[in-house]
Amino acid sequence: MGIQFGLPAELLNIKNSLVIFGGSFNPPHNGHIIIAQMVRELFKNSDFHIVISSTPPHKEVEVPFGIRYELAKIAFKKTRLFVSDIENKLGGISYAINTVNYYLKTYENIFFLVGEDALKTIEKWYKYDELLKKAKMIVYPRYNNPDLIKRAEKALGNLSNSIFMLDLPLIQISSTMIRERLKKKLSVYGFVPDELIPYLEEVYGER
Repeated sequence: MGIQFGLPAELLNIKNSLVIFGGSFNPPHNGHIIIAQMVRELFKNSDFHIVISSTPPHKEVEVPFGIRYELAKIAFKKTRLFVSDIENKLGGISYAINTVNYYLKTYENIFFLVGEDALKTIEKWYKYDELLKKAKMIVYPRYNNPDLIKRAEKALGNLSNSIFMLDLPLIQISSTMIRERLKKKLSVYGFVPDELIPYLEEVYGER
């Protein structure tokens, strides 16, 4: 069967379920907010947590967790979505499977929301096989690249049955772009919430 396109109605209506939108949010931006709101609208019967990665396993993040967490709370404040610091409380490397195992103590069903770029390396994630057995992975588009889907299906085999591609618009905003613009003293107006701009200029402008 492989990676599926769209979400079956029975998944959207599952009770006692949680959607985890994880990431370093370095920094958070309007793309994150749009994706979160659109997915939240799909999963009306699920709780939804923005989970800030404390120590990401696959990349180095110079901005400390505490700062990124506070920035995310400001960014998502108007959405009323819950911003979680659980990965910082759990300590150690912020592996997705550890976060999922924590939430499975409370929820029967977990949906892990990631960007399409995750399909480039998913089989290299820590305990990826356990992760895909315990949680459904829902993927928002960043490139609409069919080759990424094919490579993930080949690398994962039957585990790819736990992955669902979302039919959402491409949003061409990235944290990397925001950081680069701030470093060059360029405006990020329209890319991030207005109330976040002075904080971002202070945190990222000198890096």
